[in-house]
Amino acid sequence: MTFTEWLQGRLVAHGYRIRVDGQNGGETKAALIAFQQTAGLRVTAVADEKTVAALRMNPRQGSAAPAPAPEQTMPPWMAEMHRRMGLHEVRDNAVLIAWLKIGKFLGNPAELPWCGDGVESAFVKGLPLEPLPANPFFAQNWIKFGWGMADAHVGAVGVIKWSPAAGHVGIVADSNRTDVCLLGANQSNAVTLAWFPRSNFIGFRWPKTFPLKAYPPLKGGKAGDMAGTR
Repeated sequence: MTFTEWLQGRLVAHGYRIRVDGQNGGETKAALIAFQQTAGLRVTAVADEKTVAALRMNPRQGSAAPAPAPEQTMPPWMAEMHRRMGLHEVRDNAVLIAWLKIGKFLGNPAELPWCGDGVESAFVKGLPLEPLPANPFFAQNWIKFGWGMADAHVGAVGVIKWSPAAGHVGIVADSNRTDVCLLGANQSNAVTLAWFPRSNFIGFRWPKTFPLKAYPPLKGGKAGDMAGTR
């Protein structure tokens, strides 16, 4: 059972009529917000620590449910991007466009650079109350997102500058002394894991509405295998 399936199951136990399908969609978010409001919790639209504790309670007896929540191995926006792993801008064009249209939409990913579009969709669905850059399609605008971090933390947004007019953005999946691995869109024309030299990065950012936590690296590929972007 995934964390999202557990979350949906507990919302159902508390009386919300939603599908238990493992997809963190709109009806799940709406039910979660309604639960937080009813329980007197801070409305975050994400299953934070206090919300998970409240969901574990039996709605009738007031005792904790016996099964603990599964461990979250990645923050919700990263999990949303990870669910799209492998989608290619040509082969999976229709499916990819449907996902990118969750938030603002730049246009056909087979014709336009879509790294910022992908990160924006991941946050719109995974962390819907987080303020996003006014123009998320220009990768370097993500340097204004959230708050700055001193280093590449798993789950953080990593921002690359190629030139004054060009850049790249993705979600930090792993790092070492010289390179950073991003889970990102438009990496070799797909949603993939790719490594980039640390010297290319102009910053790492963490959302303001989600607590900073330690997550395990998402392993994939070898450092030094740099995927192309455009």
